[in-house]
Amino acid sequence: MGKLLQNLIVVMLFVCAFDKINAQSKENTLHQLNDLLINTVMDDLFTPPVCSRIYTYPNIAFYECIRFDDAKTQPLSGKLNGLRTLPAPSESNNNFISACIAFSIVAQNLVGSEYKIEEWRTRFADSIQKTIDATAYNTAYDHGKQIADSIIAWSKHDDYLKSRGMMRFTASTAAGTWQPTPNDYAPGLEPNWNVLRPMIMKSCAQFSSAQKLKYSASKQSLFYKNVMEVYTISKKLDSNQRTIALYWDDNPNSSVIEGHLTYFIHKISPGGHWMKIAGHACKQKNISLVRTAQAYALTSIAIYEAFISCWDEKYKTNLIRPITVINNTIDEKWEPMIQTPPFPEFTSGHAVISNAAAAVLTILLGDHLSFTDETEIPFGHKPRTFRSFNEAAKESTISRVYAGIHYPETARISIIQGQQVGKYVAQKLYGPSSVKTKP
Repeated sequence: MGKLLQNLIVVMLFVCAFDKINAQSKENTLHQLNDLLINTVMDDLFTPPVCSRIYTYPNIAFYECIRFDDAKTQPLSGKLNGLRTLPAPSESNNNFISACIAFSIVAQNLVGSEYKIEEWRTRFADSIQKTIDATAYNTAYDHGKQIADSIIAWSKHDDYLKSRGMMRFTASTAAGTWQPTPNDYAPGLEPNWNVLRPMIMKSCAQFSSAQKLKYSASKQSLFYKNVMEVYTISKKLDSNQRTIALYWDDNPNSSVIEGHLTYFIHKISPGGHWMKIAGHACKQKNISLVRTAQAYALTSIAIYEAFISCWDEKYKTNLIRPITVINNTIDEKWEPMIQTPPFPEFTSGHAVISNAAAAVLTILLGDHLSFTDETEIPFGHKPRTFRSFNEAAKESTISRVYAGIHYPETARISIIQGQQVGKYVAQKLYGPSSVKTKP
């Protein structure tokens, strides 16, 4: 009897170990899918707002398949603007296979380098079909394809294509308005992004701040004090502040001019950086597959909403960048630490996006959850460890002031806007009882 019990325990331990490895493998597959998508988007040179759209739809597709593995997990369909109830799987369906198929088909539909996603799906299918009955695989594949087709059809009505055919932004000659900036003096980027259908917000202007940083030439004005603060900070940066400014650069396509040669450096976008942070945190804390999928989906939605909210504000307020003011009125040779991106200053995209993502991740995974961000290793920066998502978001926010491309007052207001967006997303999609009302 003792020997039998011992053997039974050994078998149970083996089964538990196998299940743990299998579950971990599934979670790693989701991380790999997002890494592949982020890298593909970076290689395809999409703008940061467009990147946010590409991250969102595939992760919603994955979540809508895998949520059936946990009866307590609620659907996003019916809650997101324009997304109706999606097809339900059969009771015995392999939801993980369906989720991977759905993610890959939706992602392939959105990127330029489609072959990268298709090659991944082919390798995945070949591997899976060696371990599962053909009928079970085909059933799972078909459900994933159904979900993908539904998400793609929904995406085609978000007015993205409409925004591609609209007029470019024309810079104003009025004092204090945004002007194209060095190095390449590019025209305003994505000036019509506010026409896109929000995922959950009632309108693009729902979280427009009542507080504005307004241009003034008066040396006694708040605006002029902010200009001088940017200039003064840039002259006294210590090594830590420089490290922070460079770490959060996240310019997906910065130009470098050396003599007659101009070349471009490709980096991750701000939204991509926070998608990686979501993944790092889930991996480091061994978050379950369903909750990891939820974290990716809600973080991507918050980032998408943040871009719409922020870009609406940018082109309505149309505020001049520090480099233009400082070069024209204080120091014609002054340069910021990093290249100024080609769009108006107020509000700060990095700050709004970072704080929206941090608000969602804090609600989903907890406050004071320390994590190490390894996103910037491929770009020559050491990992940074943070005690919370909000700490990382605040560092990202102040980095733009250190870098010389945003005013301190803009940074302060942008934190509030981002937190409001993120908390609203979490409240609508995760549950009011989980959301604190104070910023």
